[in-house]
Amino acid sequence: MTDAAEAEPRRCARVLVVDERDQVLLLHSSGFVTPESEFFVTIGGTIDPGESAAEAAARELFEETGLRVDPADLGAPVGHTAGTWWMGSDDHVFFLLRAERFSVDFAHLEASEIGELTGSAWLSLDEVEAVDDGIFPVPVADLAKRLVGGDLPVEPVELPWVGWRGDTKRFPLPA
Repeated sequence: MTDAAEAEPRRCARVLVVDERDQVLLLHSSGFVTPESEFFVTIGGTIDPGESAAEAAARELFEETGLRVDPADLGAPVGHTAGTWWMGSDDHVFFLLRAERFSVDFAHLEASEIGELTGSAWLSLDEVEAVDDGIFPVPVADLAKRLVGGDLPVEPVELPWVGWRGDTKRFPLPA
């Protein structure tokens, strides 16, 4: 049996969606890690075999929000993180999408995501900062502030892996 930390990392693509008000779209999960856990999730997931990171990010964006975009609209990656957590090793690349605010539609979720994703919220940069340690897979407030300020990195910003657990505090959806 192969130890999860030694297995090939799960490659993931994520999208930070920012609207015309400079608010960031995050998804919400409740009761997934532990019955009492509540946390936020950046949009995205596993890169399927044969997919580019941008193709996976665009597919995940549609599955998790209902918004369809061309992978080319995502541009170059703006962030990256990698590390080991309780389910194994992950390697995540982040893209930025500027989009007009839209209503999230969970109608296209994969079977494994139904029940895991329980809501969504457009959060101001201050609100993102307030819940930053409750965002899966890593805090993104500093990167979001940089991107909203117009500072697009030439190379993806390395986001520190924090050994995410998601079960130490509750991060409910804002009222």
